[in-house]
Amino acid sequence: MILALPSGSRGVQKIQDHDGVLASQGTGKREKPYEEQLEDRVKKLLSTVEGVGKVDVMIVLSSSEERILKTDSSQSSSETQEEDPDGGTRRAVSREQSETTVMTGSGTDIAPVVEKEIMPQIQGIVVSAQGGGNAVIKEEISAALEALFHVPRHKIRVLKRVE
Repeated sequence: MILALPSGSRGVQKIQDHDGVLASQGTGKREKPYEEQLEDRVKKLLSTVEGVGKVDVMIVLSSSEERILKTDSSQSSSETQEEDPDGGTRRAVSREQSETTVMTGSGTDIAPVVEKEIMPQIQGIVVSAQGGGNAVIKEEISAALEALFHVPRHKIRVLKRVE
C-alpha cells in the first residue's frame, strides 16, 4: 500500500496590507507591489533594446487587485398554509440564505481559499529613456508597450531622459 502525505509546504497566499504592499502570509516576507513588478520587468526589457539606453518606467494602475474568495452557500424555504373555521386562509412563506467563506489549513495557519484573482487595469505608462529623443526609438517603445499591455497609444508617453 502506498500512502502520500503532503510535505507541509503549500501555495503561498498573498494578502495586501494597509500600505498596498503584498506580503506572503505566514512567512513575514514582503514582495513588491504589482505595479513595481511590472515596472521592473519593462525596465529590464527596454534596457536590452538597441538605442534605448538607460531607462526608467512608471506604470499607473486604475485600482488594486481583487480577490474573489470561495464561499459555501445554503438556502432553505418553507411554506405554510392554514385555513380557519370561518373560511379564511393564511399563507406564511419563510426563506433563509447563508453564506460562509471556505477556509484551508489548521490551527493558527488558516486562510481563505481564493477562487479567482483579478489584476488591475493599467491606466497609463511613462518611460524616460536616453534614446527617447529619437522618433524611431520612441515609436518602438510605444509599440512594444501597446502590444504587451493592450494600452491605447495615447496613454503611453516616451520622454527623453536627461542626466
